[in-house]
Amino acid sequence: MKDKMVVQQIDSKKLEGYAEIPISFEVKKILQVELANNGLGGIQLIEQDCTPYIKDYDLDENAHPLNWPGQFDLDKWGLFVVVSEGMYVGGAAIAPQMTGMKKDMAVLWDLRVHPDFRNNGVGGKLLDAAILWAKAQNHPKIMVETQNINVSACKFYSRKGFSLGTIDIQGYSDSPVENEIKLLWYMDL
Repeated sequence: MKDKMVVQQIDSKKLEGYAEIPISFEVKKILQVELANNGLGGIQLIEQDCTPYIKDYDLDENAHPLNWPGQFDLDKWGLFVVVSEGMYVGGAAIAPQMTGMKKDMAVLWDLRVHPDFRNNGVGGKLLDAAILWAKAQNHPKIMVETQNINVSACKFYSRKGFSLGTIDIQGYSDSPVENEIKLLWYMDL
């Protein structure tokens, strides 16, 4: 199956196909933050089992790919898909910079892989394409946001050379994500 997968750069006119790639996953574990001496003695992330549930980032209408054109200038973004037998099985969106971020930092805004193709190299192919795009745009660093409920993503970014730079326990205030912890990962290019 891997040999038939091809990474393609797309434009925003193909977002409808991109948006059809599911991003939902089952949460079975979380990374619980433990503070030693209220944080002065260090911070530890402890992997713990939790009551399983389905997380779907696309349920947040601001995060759904079909709503990006109304929020962002996608002509400046890198949009990538992995195609297998004519079907989009993965997608990545990387932005040149976002409000509130350093000017020279690229932001990996979205990375999604169809459930039938997870753990098959698709995410790595997409991340490689995003990194090459960021380098070509002269960005010295990439940032990606995850949460403590997405343990697989945290392990993926760590394996790929990202370093955890921000743990924001109070990062989200809106329901239903107010109990999630914002984790920002960084990679120097």
